[in-house]
Amino acid sequence: MPITSLPSTLQLAVLGLLQERPMHPYEIQQLMRLRRLDRSFKLNFGALYHAIEALLKAGHIETVERARDGRRPERTVYSVTPAGGEAFRSHLAILVAEPSAEFSRFEAGLSFIWYLDREHAVRLLRRRIELLEADLAEGVAVQATLIGKGLSRLSLIEEEHSQALRRAEKEWIGGVMAEIESGHLEWRSGFRPAALLTSMEEA
Repeated sequence: MPITSLPSTLQLAVLGLLQERPMHPYEIQQLMRLRRLDRSFKLNFGALYHAIEALLKAGHIETVERARDGRRPERTVYSVTPAGGEAFRSHLAILVAEPSAEFSRFEAGLSFIWYLDREHAVRLLRRRIELLEADLAEGVAVQATLIGKGLSRLSLIEEEHSQALRRAEKEWIGGVMAEIESGHLEWRSGFRPAALLTSMEEA
């Protein structure tokens, strides 16, 4: 099955969860939120149904049951096909092994941070550290709760990676703040991108 037939990471998430057991869309959504997968995959119910429709059309999943619980609307239960399992593993291997461009809003802001006053930039970076610390504390608490309820460390490994990135970012920002405050990091007067471009063209 060609890799191009599995274009979205949300489809990957659906296939991964359905390999644990057949589920209906609401169960998938709830499980993703429980495991904090909605931090790694852009999740809303409309996008989830679109992903499921695409997987059905590609032959990666199939309907195994239609059930009604009391007065609730009928729910369709899906499972993974052999072709879907193959596509899942192939796409997963690429995601794990190959770095790809991920367009970070923070990196976009850093590209032009020197347009801000030095003091303003430091205040904003300090605020980011505070938010990172709060996010880390929440993540650690949620992870401990989920492990206490029986989830394994491996089932939450992406959350562990996310926390490691936030800790590294916090440490890096602290170093940059110190350099800005000390004057060691040049600011507007020391940054000449246009001059750099001219010198490169002349080389």
